[in-house]
Amino acid sequence: MLLGLMVVLTACASNKAGIKSPELPVRHWLEESPGVPVENKSRLEAAVPSLYAADKVFSFDDCVFLTIQQSPMLVNSAVELEIKRVALTDAKWQYLPEPRMTFQISNNLTTYNTGSDEIPSDYGRTKFRVGFYAAFPNPVATYFQHQSKKIMVNLAIATHRKAVGEAIYKVAQAYLQLQTQQKILEAHKALVPLGKELVKYWQQVESVEGRQGVSLNLAIQHERELDLNVEQAVMQEIMERTRLKILTGVEPQQRLNVNIKSAEDILAGFDGHALTWEDRWNAGEDDLLLRGQIKLADYNIMVAWAEYVPNMNIHINQYPPAGQYNPPNGKEDAFVHLNFDFPLLDWGHRYRNVQTARMQKAQAFHSMAQKRTDYSNVWMQTEQRIALAQTRLKLAKTRFDTAEMQYKEARISFDAGTLQLPELADRQEAVVNAKIANIEANLEYNLANLEWMYFSNSLQERFLGLPAKELM
Repeated sequence: MLLGLMVVLTACASNKAGIKSPELPVRHWLEESPGVPVENKSRLEAAVPSLYAADKVFSFDDCVFLTIQQSPMLVNSAVELEIKRVALTDAKWQYLPEPRMTFQISNNLTTYNTGSDEIPSDYGRTKFRVGFYAAFPNPVATYFQHQSKKIMVNLAIATHRKAVGEAIYKVAQAYLQLQTQQKILEAHKALVPLGKELVKYWQQVESVEGRQGVSLNLAIQHERELDLNVEQAVMQEIMERTRLKILTGVEPQQRLNVNIKSAEDILAGFDGHALTWEDRWNAGEDDLLLRGQIKLADYNIMVAWAEYVPNMNIHINQYPPAGQYNPPNGKEDAFVHLNFDFPLLDWGHRYRNVQTARMQKAQAFHSMAQKRTDYSNVWMQTEQRIALAQTRLKLAKTRFDTAEMQYKEARISFDAGTLQLPELADRQEAVVNAKIANIEANLEYNLANLEWMYFSNSLQERFLGLPAKELM
């Protein structure tokens, strides 16, 4: 029974492996999306309808649009943006007082005065009183809290743009790495026929010379090694494709046809050496976010000062002030009471709040200066990584050219009959290994350039446009 079950499971697995992968389904992470804060949003809206076509082949730009449309990486910042917008709407209504109604039901617990001539006619009966009151908002605090909410909405937009930019960067990384893995896979596949030729060669040699098969066994083992290299490269290519699917919000088992040739366009036209970090610092979200934090700190200082403004509320009820008591048998009058609540002595509580807000603004200034210095330092380190990656790429290219020259020389000797197939095969394998090393060095150089492109905000600018200059 156990054997039969294993056979059935194996058959099921084989059948499942042969099933066509499902097409890409439409997915929206938010039913009411707060929108994508991009200048050229029309590009996204024009691209979305074709993203879910059955025969769609995704270029790099398509993968970026798909990521913006449905990637789970962007859900948190999008929801946070919507929360801040709701908070801004709520702040607008804080300008108005909130009227409230009081309904009081009263009755006697004791009736000691029953029968007295001075008691009213409704003595001992249940009484109902209705009153109204409204607390007026602090006008100074309400205004600056409203302005703070505006700033926070714009900060949320900038934060969401930054999250979108990071997602674009990760998609670009995955795209370049997928292209590299495909090139490495092709290089390993080119060696498979060579392994088979070596096995045939040693079979013929040992059948003629009567050897004991050591060389043949080694050739068979080497053939197996070449096959495993291909198998390993295939798995690495699958892993990179899966990573790209996860980044774009596609289920790993779904099909995602990718036009990997468009990876050549990612870095097209970018020259980091033509840029300066001072100009690119002003073109990024970080500078905008930090300046927004300083302006927000200014508003927080004013909110702290606003605590000195007296509280005011209005009451409408049947409670008379002193000297205006209702007569025992008369009809109750309604009174309006306007109350002002002035702070006289708070033991320095409000002033300490103001000082705390001032220190928070000083922290925001220091943070901006520190971030700007860090940006310049990272820019310099990025330039150094580019230089190192470029040197390694030149070294790998030189070694590849040397290996090719040695292979050509060996090929001439082989054609002349002065060199055996195993020596030629060694030279050919050396060429392929040098080629793979060159491909990997080229990936390192491209990733370093991509990091520089992302760090300078040039990558995000292609899809999102420039950020706002000021937060209003």
